[in-house]
Amino acid sequence: MPVTVTMKTCYGALHFPFATVTGYTLGVISKKIMETCKTYVYFALTGEDFDPQKITDRIGINPTESWKKGDNGKYNFDMKYSCWKLSTLTGKEEIEIDNLVSEIINKLNCKIDIINELKIQFNLASRLEIVLDIDINPIKSTPALGHDLRTIEFLFLTKTKTDIDIYRYDSTV
Repeated sequence: MPVTVTMKTCYGALHFPFATVTGYTLGVISKKIMETCKTYVYFALTGEDFDPQKITDRIGINPTESWKKGDNGKYNFDMKYSCWKLSTLTGKEEIEIDNLVSEIINKLNCKIDIINELKIQFNLASRLEIVLDIDINPIKSTPALGHDLRTIEFLFLTKTKTDIDIYRYDSTV
């Protein structure tokens, strides 16, 4: 069945304010975008060797992913460090990337003192990782990224480094 999508504006994977769709629901289209766009953001606490459960207990938030040094990982059979990670959904947003950053910061902003105590107690490093998956299709918008003052303050107060990994994909293929 052919699909016709007419859009005047597209603000991301889950928001189509002026979309006209024939043949599929917006949920199916959102799922298709989430399958092609792999953009996500995560906050990680990493260290030589610590129990991630102790981080979870103190922060009061379940991590999206965690492991101990020596655990079998997805790509490594012997993880070289321990990690506690809180991540957004992959592909949830492809244009307004700071929405993903804000999602993470909103969950952790009231935990700044706890994060700093944990960093000292377990000798941890913190990182805000932005994984951008950019569509090279010339008719598609490119992502926008800019931190608000609340995010900058969080990064400063927790002495969190940022890292941006950029990947390309072509939605026309």
